Amino acid sequence: MTDDLTPEKVASYLPFSGHQPDITGRIINVTHQIPYNIIRKKHERPIVEESDGAPISKVSRRHHRQHTLRAKFHTNDWTVVQRRGHAALYSGLQNLGKEFDAIHIGWTGPIKADTKKTVTEVSAGDKLALKQLLWDTGKIIPIFLDNASRGHYEGYCKEVLWPLFHYVVWSTATDGRAEKRHWADYKAVNQQFAQTIIDHYRPGDIIWIHDYHLLLVPEMVRKAIPDATIGVFFHATFPSSEIFRCLTTRNEILQGVLGANLIGFQTFAYARHFISSSTRVLGCESTLTGVNFNGQIVSAGTFPIGIDVDRVYTFCKQPQVQPKIQSIREMYLNRRIIIGRDKLDATKGILQKLHAFEKFLHDYPAWRNKVVLIQVTTPTHGDHGKLESKISETVSHINGLYGSLEFTPIHYFHQDIDRDEYYALLSVADVGLITSVRDGMNTTSFEYIICQHETSQGPLILSEFTGTAGSLSAALLVNPWDYAGVARAINDALIMSPEEKHTRHMQLYSHVTNHTASFWAHSFVTQLVSTKEQQSLLPQSARELDLEETLEAYVKAEKRLLLFDYDGTLAPIVSVPSDARPSADMLNFLQKLCDDPKNQVWVISGRDQETLDNWLGHLNNLGLSAEHGCYIKKGGTWENIVEQVDMSWKDEVSKIFNYYTERTQGSFIEHKKSSITWHYRMADVEYGEFQAKECQNHLENNIVPKLPVEILVGKKNLEVRPVDINKGVVAKRILKDASDVDFVVCAGDDKTDEDMFRFLSAAHLSVTITSGASSMSSPPLTPLPSASSSSSFHKGRSPSIVMTSPPLPDVWKHPSPDLFCITVGPDNKKTMANRRVRTSQQIVDLLELLSSV
Repeated sequence: MTDDLTPEKVASYLPFSGHQPDITGRIINVTHQIPYNIIRKKHERPIVEESDGAPISKVSRRHHRQHTLRAKFHTNDWTVVQRRGHAALYSGLQNLGKEFDAIHIGWTGPIKADTKKTVTEVSAGDKLALKQLLWDTGKIIPIFLDNASRGHYEGYCKEVLWPLFHYVVWSTATDGRAEKRHWADYKAVNQQFAQTIIDHYRPGDIIWIHDYHLLLVPEMVRKAIPDATIGVFFHATFPSSEIFRCLTTRNEILQGVLGANLIGFQTFAYARHFISSSTRVLGCESTLTGVNFNGQIVSAGTFPIGIDVDRVYTFCKQPQVQPKIQSIREMYLNRRIIIGRDKLDATKGILQKLHAFEKFLHDYPAWRNKVVLIQVTTPTHGDHGKLESKISETVSHINGLYGSLEFTPIHYFHQDIDRDEYYALLSVADVGLITSVRDGMNTTSFEYIICQHETSQGPLILSEFTGTAGSLSAALLVNPWDYAGVARAINDALIMSPEEKHTRHMQLYSHVTNHTASFWAHSFVTQLVSTKEQQSLLPQSARELDLEETLEAYVKAEKRLLLFDYDGTLAPIVSVPSDARPSADMLNFLQKLCDDPKNQVWVISGRDQETLDNWLGHLNNLGLSAEHGCYIKKGGTWENIVEQVDMSWKDEVSKIFNYYTERTQGSFIEHKKSSITWHYRMADVEYGEFQAKECQNHLENNIVPKLPVEILVGKKNLEVRPVDINKGVVAKRILKDASDVDFVVCAGDDKTDEDMFRFLSAAHLSVTITSGASSMSSPPLTPLPSASSSSSFHKGRSPSIVMTSPPLPDVWKHPSPDLFCITVGPDNKKTMANRRVRTSQQIVDLLELLSSV
């Protein structure tokens, strides 16, 4: 922790403080490739964007294509030309640069010579010249990759991650050597990106990393800059945990991503899959806003990307577009036009589209010779020869079956097309047809809607497996595997009334124009800043307990409150819970503290009432709390805090725990009056951890969403208890009855004790803010709910909204109390406590010291 957290700083983050998220530094945008292609010049001449294939219409042969020149910048030796593709991403980042100071880090991509051959080596002088040119062009910091770039991108990204993220599990077995080489290249490239970020980082900067090419970078940067503000956005899909678990490097990938403060996804489902994978693979606890990873709350949110509407509208209105629209209409006179434009990839559902169109021609013969499908397929990286052959065969089959010398139902083009032709096709279409079987977002659907706004306002048929489907509810959503359903949707679109077309289109148009690329970028960055501010109030590393300081405060105090956990605090953790009996010395020290009239002493434990009575009940003036705050005892009788709470949930939880107990040798169930705990301390270490993750995931998906309970992930155990019953509630109740104490010690060792630390720290903060005093012995208030509980990622809650801080408790009446929240654990433990010790014996030693006064 580089900066101390003062009460004033914490207060500035609380609600109604007038504080707005502020960006004091720069935004460092990090993408796999920069938004420009680099070409080495031989002659001074304009670089014209040419298509590799033939144009799809005669119009493009009659019109010179100089108007399609993209933005370019020159030096004597180099030309920098704006890249095609990823327009939504680059547009969003460019809009950020208009409002904030932003820089862009990325790979140069393959550097081409005028001959279109790749430049294999770039001299140091050329690198300097390119760095200067790119910095002047758009504050771009290029990364020059060596041969590892091929194994990184063409190897690991495209052969391992891309298929897996799109639910394409590998069908061929290998010896793993190629995968290991590619993984080594993936790590090396990620390290080079991370080092570039580190080299250019300034305090206050925000780092925004994009997509699956750079998933290890967040953790690498976090190790070098612990307090950095880091965001990650997945532009691709994220698969279910069952698919993700197939990845051999699953742990490293998840740990890399969890180095971020905020992780963004296109849809809620992708965010939910990521959280589920984190809990099942790494054993993380899910929270209301993300996951708890090693004591740090990493937020996960949904931020659907948009497009640059003004840019698309400008392209649609280019003077060369209208003649192409007219030419296409003349070519397909008196016929309805269905447009499909996809990359050549199995995930784009091109074959499914063709089969569905065949089904349409079969089931609706009245449309034969009246409807034409124009399918444009853009070549992509990789070996797609078999897919291309299959598509061509299917097209030939359908054309042969339903075509004639006068009419061809499918016009298939496997090529890049001119930008004007592309927008002409989107404008002239009567129906847009997108049947991806898995797609991160698919911005073609957005561009289609914009192009249609001043033309026919044709319906959009959209696969429910695209990321845009959740936002475009007015489209005709289809299952691409249901050929009959898609055929029916095509017919419905063709016979749709003008009124319904207009109504649906206006709903779609409203969404696209309001949720632009700029809106997406600003939303993510704003949330990232807010998340970082909230997370800066989360558990920190506590400093070592100073016995002299504690004793001095204890001696001068007039009224004292001492709160202790039992297992792991007053007694060491043991394999068999019943063996953790209190030592004679510890009992003696406790009794001496209880005998002091200035002291109130409590043991707040997860143990049941009977155990606490047997072990500690004979001590005079000792307060007891059992089952994490469900029962309390001060005097002769126990009080049931949860007497009115419905406990019918115990039957369902017991069935799940019984299931895992039968399958996990050495595990057992502990039934308490208000909770149920599954222990696996005596099970095989690795298998016990694995089963615990599975059990936790089972509970979170099937129990927590529908019943008023929460999961406590303890040391080698899972406990299910009523919601909102925890040690922090007990601490609040005790402090309310002893609000004038001026010295508090609270000691514990696990996550359930963090609830006490959190409440006491908040109450202490309230006193220091009110009195104007700044006490560095108190940690800050966290804005998040109970850290000891694992809550479901409810669909009703927006994962992109971070919980705000609750009002500070006003129960501590003394103007300047001393607070010592002591956690038992390693030096690097993240905690809400402000002091730490390593072992439970040190807590017993503290008891001895204080009892000797």
